[in-house]
Amino acid sequence: MKPFAKVFAAMFGTEPLDQESARNRQIHREWDRQRSNATSDADREEIDAIFSRNL
Repeated sequence: MKPFAKVFAAMFGTEPLDQESARNRQIHREWDRQRSNATSDADREEIDAIFSRNL
C-alpha cells in the first residue's frame, strides 16, 4: 500500500519543490529502484547504507 501512496502523492502533489526537496525526492526514487533490484538481504543492507549517507 505504501508504494501506491507514493505514486499518488507524486502525481497529485501541488507544492512547488525547492532544489533541496527535489534532490531528496530524486535520491529516494533511485534508492527505491536500487532496492527493488537487490538480489539478497545483504545487497539491500549495503544499498541502504550507501544511500543513507547521502541524506
